[in-house]
Amino acid sequence: MRESADPRLGEIESLLIEPQRDPHVDMVLSSPGPDRYRVASPLGSVEFVRLIDTGTDDDGRPVDRYRYEVDAVVDADPIAATTDDRFVGLALEREGVFPTRDANAYPHAHDQIAQFFDSPHAPDLVVQHTAGHHYDTNLGEHGSLGVVQARAPFIASGAGVPARGTLAQSARMVDVAPTVLHLLGGAIHPDGIGPTGSPRPGALLARQDGDALTSIVDPAGAQHVVLILLDGCNANVLYEAVATGVAPAIASLAAAGTTLGRGLLASLPTATLANHTTASTGVHPGHSGVLHNMWLDRDRQTTPDLLAMDQMFDAMVHLRSDVETVHEAIHRARPDAFTAAIFEFCDRGADASSFADFRGGRPPALPDPATLPDVAGDFVASSGAYSFMSSVDERATRQAIALWERRDGNPLPDFTFLSLALTDEAGHEGGPHSEMAAAAIADSDRRVARVIDAVDRSGARDRTAFVVIADHGMEANDPTNDLPWDQTMADLPGRGHDVVDVAAGLIYLR
Repeated sequence: MRESADPRLGEIESLLIEPQRDPHVDMVLSSPGPDRYRVASPLGSVEFVRLIDTGTDDDGRPVDRYRYEVDAVVDADPIAATTDDRFVGLALEREGVFPTRDANAYPHAHDQIAQFFDSPHAPDLVVQHTAGHHYDTNLGEHGSLGVVQARAPFIASGAGVPARGTLAQSARMVDVAPTVLHLLGGAIHPDGIGPTGSPRPGALLARQDGDALTSIVDPAGAQHVVLILLDGCNANVLYEAVATGVAPAIASLAAAGTTLGRGLLASLPTATLANHTTASTGVHPGHSGVLHNMWLDRDRQTTPDLLAMDQMFDAMVHLRSDVETVHEAIHRARPDAFTAAIFEFCDRGADASSFADFRGGRPPALPDPATLPDVAGDFVASSGAYSFMSSVDERATRQAIALWERRDGNPLPDFTFLSLALTDEAGHEGGPHSEMAAAAIADSDRRVARVIDAVDRSGARDRTAFVVIADHGMEANDPTNDLPWDQTMADLPGRGHDVVDVAAGLIYLR
């Protein structure tokens, strides 16, 4: 968090929300002072402050919570709409495609903005792109606060998960890790810290920003949990695939369990590395050390790029030491537990890890795409990226099955985190409403079916819970709204402002 406002911030903010940038700049976020935040857009601006209230939890124990007070509004508050029920259902999402600012919604906006600026490496300004802005050639995008980009699916089923059908409610990405631990009967951390940095009675992790979904899952209801993350999978599209028979394996889980109809809301930034880490730790990106896919490390004056192959497998070197992963929390409660992180970035503490194999110089061989059993042949033939990600996901699936078949003499996994990436690639390349995205869901569903079958064969199905999520949403953009972002950034030095732009919108003053 910046200690005081730099006079340059207001000047740059004004430049970024000039009328010519209206189609691609949704809003600009900043933190002009400790626990003070500002959001500006062409519609108006709002400043708000963060306060701490001391209350009690459900068991009567003292606990600190944040609350937010709006301090000043000029014209219209850009984040006034924080509802989670906008664009629920594929039909409504498609009717409202490329939503304008006044039609969009920004769930948990105050908390999301504040947590991001808690990081000592947070930028001076954060640019949020409009829903329809088309850049980097992608037809689907994410990263911003808007509800479609934030909304991931959430389906839980199996041991400890009563069949409640689809509920008209949402959860947050920070809730995933404590929910998994609640299902497994995790142990309370004796020194657990909450989102305010103060002690949190009942915390299941060393630092816990989220809450276990106790109304959805039973405590200690499962001996095993299989968490399947379909990277970048649009919640409405997946739910439609479940309803129409395109994804029968996931549909079988949904029919026997509980689905959150309003989804799982990712933390800002609604991007891959940040929210994989959040799902695995119960901690917001601003508190975890993994701020984004890319950011400026202010201490080292370096720019981590965790999607680069030379850094991806070591991404967790950035995870703070006072943050606990699900794997570490499970081992704290069950020293003999066996956990697995399969093609998953946040693998610290896992007994089996695909990325540890890479780090150890033992990269798993990828199968030939032509030999894959679960592929949409047309897209494998026409898209090199679709073909490559299909091979990656097939290798991940085979590794998960091997662990559940105990081929290496391992015990049955207490916790399996399986990441499948094809849905993200197809959503970006084809757009979330495309035939390619639908094919990716169908291919992924067949892989999920094989993992379910392996759990069945192990004899542990009745003791196993399945949780299906994504790390963020995926929103269609408008290919005609293709104003180059580089052009906007080139304007700033021309007007006397020397800045560093990271990840197309994290702006650092030199």
